[in-house]
Amino acid sequence: MAGTTAVAAGAILAMLADTMMPEATAGAHDLTGLITVAGFLAAFMLTKLGG
Repeated sequence: MAGTTAVAAGAILAMLADTMMPEATAGAHDLTGLITVAGFLAAFMLTKLGG
């Protein structure tokens, strides 16, 4: 259940990034969602590792 929710949340975040930030990511439009989700995942992991 948690995996399904995480995938759905990542998909929603990628969709929002792709539609809400087009000017800021004009050069890497195809990878905007993936880059945003990777950034949020990295921030989450650093938060959990930092205590």
